[in-house]
Amino acid sequence: MRALILTGAGSMFSAGGNLQALVDSLSSRDVAVERASLEAAVATVDLLRTMPIPTLAAVNGPAAGGGFALALACDLRIASPCAKFAYAYGAIGLAGDLGINWLLVRTLGQARARTVAFGGTLDAQAACAIGLVDSVVADVDLAAEAARRARMLASIPPFAAAGIKDNLDFAADHDFASSATRERESFQMLRSSPAHRAAVEAIVKRTMRP
Repeated sequence: MRALILTGAGSMFSAGGNLQALVDSLSSRDVAVERASLEAAVATVDLLRTMPIPTLAAVNGPAAGGGFALALACDLRIASPCAKFAYAYGAIGLAGDLGINWLLVRTLGQARARTVAFGGTLDAQAACAIGLVDSVVADVDLAAEAARRARMLASIPPFAAAGIKDNLDFAADHDFASSATRERESFQMLRSSPAHRAAVEAIVKRTMRP
C-alpha cells in the first residue's frame, strides 16, 4: 500500500464519541478503564498521523470531536458540500481528546485553531477558506476524486513520501539551519536508492521524446 484514503460510511464521516454512553457511564465510571480506552484511541490517531505513506481524508459528511481529530490526522483533506467540521468538546463541557488541540494548531496555527475551538460548526466552504480542507468536491465525484489523488500520491516512491512527511514534521519544531541539515541528510540518503534513479530516468526519458 502506497497511499491511504479515509472516509465515512453512509452520510457521516465520523460523529465522534457516543454521548449517551458518556452519560450512562458517569454513574459507574472506572477511571483506569476510561484512561486505557482514551490511550488506545490516541494510539489509533497517532498511527494514522505517522504512517509512512501519504494519507487523504475524503470527508463525506459531519466530522465532530474525535472524528474531526481523525480527519486532521491525515496529510490531506478534501470534502463534499455535505461535510461539516465541529470541535464540539466545549458544548459538552470538555476540552478535547485524541490530540485534537495539537492537530488543530499544527494544521491552522494558534489563532485559527482558537477560532475553530471556540466557534461553531464549519461547513465545507468555510473549512476550505481557512485551509482546513484542500478543496470541495461534489458528492457524486468525491470518491472518484479521492481515488485520483490517491493514485497521484501512490506514484511518489515510498521512501521519498516517508522522508517528506518526516522533514515536514521536523521543520515544524526546529529552526531553518536544523531543518536544512535534516533535508540534506535525507537528500543524500535517498540519492542512493534505486527508486530515485528510476524516477529520474523515467522523467528524462519522457522529456527526450520527440
